[in-house]
Amino acid sequence: MYSKFKINKSSLENISFNIYDKTMGDSISTKYKKEVDLVLKDKFEDNKHINGSKIQEEWFPKVKSDIFLSHSHKDIDKAKQFAGWAKNKFNLDVFIDYNIWGNINNLLKKIDNAYCYDKIKKTYSYEKRNFTTSHVHMMLINALSDMIDRTECLMFFETPNSIDLKKMTHTETTESPWIYNELFLSKIIQKKQRRQQTNLIKAQESVRMYSHLNESFNPSYETDTSHLINLSKEDLQNWLSIYEGVNKKESHSLDVLYKIKNIK
Repeated sequence: MYSKFKINKSSLENISFNIYDKTMGDSISTKYKKEVDLVLKDKFEDNKHINGSKIQEEWFPKVKSDIFLSHSHKDIDKAKQFAGWAKNKFNLDVFIDYNIWGNINNLLKKIDNAYCYDKIKKTYSYEKRNFTTSHVHMMLINALSDMIDRTECLMFFETPNSIDLKKMTHTETTESPWIYNELFLSKIIQKKQRRQQTNLIKAQESVRMYSHLNESFNPSYETDTSHLINLSKEDLQNWLSIYEGVNKKESHSLDVLYKIKNIK
């Protein structure tokens, strides 16, 4: 990972998504889900042995995504539209995290039915379910860590659905363990060099100004987004406006964004 950004609700609402962005975003989401389903199906041959390392390695298809998008499951529609917008406008591949961890319930159900269900008593073993769930979560966390590390930048949707700001103490909290984990990883993962930088046109150098738990169990986690670079609505507008005017063969869209935000 080279850079990390946050986009708040106001900035998101100012992006002009169109029907083509929605269609593209839906297509990206469907593609990821199908590939993940194939991986899980392949790893459950005869329900005899689960290769945890293989699932972890292949949970995320070995694709080259430019952006890892962290968001609340309640913002999934916006996330898919953003992914379509980024692909259509900037030719950037966006990895939507919910496409994967939203799939976790399907995996847990398969494991529970195969290994934790007592056909005679017609109940699930509490102890076995704790054991299998801990393994699945560990596989997912490791796979998420690897994916964040491999993408060039992380973008986080900072909305009321993902972050709760305690105004009296200025403390940010989230009820999502996945968001907490992703923000924590984005803070500690070592910065890498970006892909080979393209040369921006000289004229452009002056930049213009577990989500379904029972409600009675509702933990929250103190989190921190101060290390994320804010992308305002003006930043997003400038990014699109400038990139539309450059030679696409000579300028990578992320380099344009880094120039706007003075990231070296």
